[in-house]
Amino acid sequence: MAKPSKLEMDYEYEFHLIAMVSSSKEYKLAWHLNKELNISLAKEPDLEYNLTKGRRFLVSNFLFDAEYSSFRLLKNKALESSGVAKPFVIPELKQYDYLLKIDTELSVEEINVYLSQIKLMQQVQLVELVNIEKLTSKENLLF
Repeated sequence: MAKPSKLEMDYEYEFHLIAMVSSSKEYKLAWHLNKELNISLAKEPDLEYNLTKGRRFLVSNFLFDAEYSSFRLLKNKALESSGVAKPFVIPELKQYDYLLKIDTELSVEEINVYLSQIKLMQQVQLVELVNIEKLTSKENLLF
């Protein structure tokens, strides 16, 4: 009898992630980010994460898609969940309210310019550039 094979997949995480603490509603934060970063985040349908055993959760989702980059603002905590004990997109970052995923070919120095602009916003109390490789649930950001 043949030994079963196990398929292992390695994904490339070619995006930057900025985590933010803010008490603002997501639409207000999106508006301020649009103004400060000169982008146009727009409300998209909520993202639905379907897990095993019928568990699922919904996350608020704003998107700006340009020719060579995209910005996605996600609320880290689920809007609605069914059977999920930790309804966070990235549970190890549960102290952060929002995640800004930036898919672009910009350098870390250029991303730091965005980070500096966000730090100056009154609506954001804390902001951090996250090292994606250290996240255990980084697959939740692949879509």
